[in-house]
Amino acid sequence: MVIVIYHLGGDSWLIDNNLVNNAWMMLDFFFILSGCVITMAFQAQVRTALGVGDFLYGRFLRVYPLHLVMLGVFFALELVKLAGTTWLGIAADTPAFAENNATTLLHNLFFTNVLLVENLSWNKPAWSIAAEFWTYLIFALLALIFRHHPARFLSICGLIAFSAFVFLANHDMSAYHGMARCLWGFFLGVLLAHLVTAERVRCSARLANLAVILTAVILTSKAWPFMDGRAVFFTSVFFFLLLALFTSPDDTAFKRLLGNRYLVRLGTISFGIYMIHSAVWWILSQAARVVTRLQPELLQSGGYEDALQNPMIANVVLFIGLPLTIALAEWSYRKLEYPIYQKRWTRPRWLQRLAREDSSLSSQP
Repeated sequence: MVIVIYHLGGDSWLIDNNLVNNAWMMLDFFFILSGCVITMAFQAQVRTALGVGDFLYGRFLRVYPLHLVMLGVFFALELVKLAGTTWLGIAADTPAFAENNATTLLHNLFFTNVLLVENLSWNKPAWSIAAEFWTYLIFALLALIFRHHPARFLSICGLIAFSAFVFLANHDMSAYHGMARCLWGFFLGVLLAHLVTAERVRCSARLANLAVILTAVILTSKAWPFMDGRAVFFTSVFFFLLLALFTSPDDTAFKRLLGNRYLVRLGTISFGIYMIHSAVWWILSQAARVVTRLQPELLQSGGYEDALQNPMIANVVLFIGLPLTIALAEWSYRKLEYPIYQKRWTRPRWLQRLAREDSSLSSQP
C-alpha cells in the first residue's frame, strides 16, 4: 500500500514521510519475493517445452488482461483530456497523446516499454509487469536448458543477479533501469528459494523478529535516495528478511500478523491495487484541481501552487482514493482476473499440439 500512497504525492504528513518516501524499495522486495515464490511453485513444471508453454501461458493470463483493460482506461482519459482542451479550453500540463502516443502504446501492448522506451507512459507502474514477464521467459528457458544440471542453473542465475547488481551499483534504482532491477531481485529470489528448500538454514523466532525490526528501522529512519547506485545495497536487506521469515517457526508474532485474513485478502488483490491506483489518483487529482479553480482561496490561503500541496485536500484525496482503489481491485479480481486465470487449464491450440508432440515422444521406446 505504501507504493500506492507514494505515487499520489502531496504535502500531508500521511503522504510525505520516510516510510512512504522509501516505498520504491517495496518494488524490489516484490521482485525478490516473486523470484522465490515462482521458483518454488513452477521450477519443477518448466523442465519440458510443454511445461514452459503452460507456465508462460498461465503468467500471461494472470497479468495481461488487467494490463490491457488499464491501457483502455488511460486511452479514455487521454480522450477526456483532449476534449477538455479542445472544447472547454482547459490547458493540460501534458497535452493529450503527447507522452501517451501511438508509439508508446504499441510498446506497452507488447511489453517492450521496459526495454526500448526511456520515459514512463500510459499506466506508468506497468513497467514492472513488463520487466517481470521478460524475466519469467528467461527463468523458464534457463530452467529448461539446465534441467539436468541444477548447479549450472544456479550458477547462471547467480551470474545474472550479480551482473545486474554491478550495473545498478554504477547507475541508480530508477524505473529507467527497471529491467536490471527486476533481474537483480528476481534471480536473487531464485537463489533464496533454493536456499530455503535445501533446509540447511534455520532461523529462530528471535532472529526473525530482529530482521523485521531492522528492516522497519531502515524504512522509517530516513528517506533513502533511489537516484544513487549505492541504493542497490538496501534491497539485499529484504533477502535476509525473507530468509529469516521462510526459515523461522510459524508461530512468530509477525507471521501470525501476516496470516490475518484481511491482510491475506489484500495480498490476493494486490496486483489489481497496483495496476489500478494510478488511474484513480489521476482522476481524483484532476477533480481536486477543478475544485481549487472554483474555490481559489483553498490555494491562496496557504500560498499553495497545486491542489495536493494543501494538506487537507491531499488527505481527502488519500482517504477517498485508497478504499476506492481497494474496492475496484476486489471487483477486478472477482470479475476479471480470477475467471480469466482459471482458463489456464484449457490449453490453446498451440499448447494442445505441443502436448500431443510431447506425449508421442514420451511414448516412444
